[in-house]
Amino acid sequence: MLNIYLDIDGVIKGCASPQEDIEAFLRYCLDNYPDSMYWLTTHCNKGINRAPEVLRGYLSDKLLDELETKVKPTTWEVLKTDGIDKDQNFVWFDDNLFESEKRVLESYYALDGFFKMNPKDPGMAKKALEHLKTLG
Repeated sequence: MLNIYLDIDGVIKGCASPQEDIEAFLRYCLDNYPDSMYWLTTHCNKGINRAPEVLRGYLSDKLLDELETKVKPTTWEVLKTDGIDKDQNFVWFDDNLFESEKRVLESYYALDGFFKMNPKDPGMAKKALEHLKTLG
């Protein structure tokens, strides 16, 4: 099993990738990991999930409705790594990794689970999709 952790800002929203590429990436995640997708974003922490409202109007209503029902919230306080189940294989898509989070991932030998998104790269969503396809 592979868990997918998604940030929003710089990964889905505020990303230079064309909208259709972002939606193709999300569609692949939903089709292939429907039971193991998680929000790992400042819009979903401390028990409050604001991800759907942040993405409303940005993604198609149909896709957003599916994300809302399938993507689970995470709970974390300071470090996003606190929201990751490090006993499972995972890919965490985020545009920023704090040094303290990097150390946590290294301590679990899980740094390769982090996939750095470059929000200025218009090909980034395609690269993320290709990365996922190589994993399974």
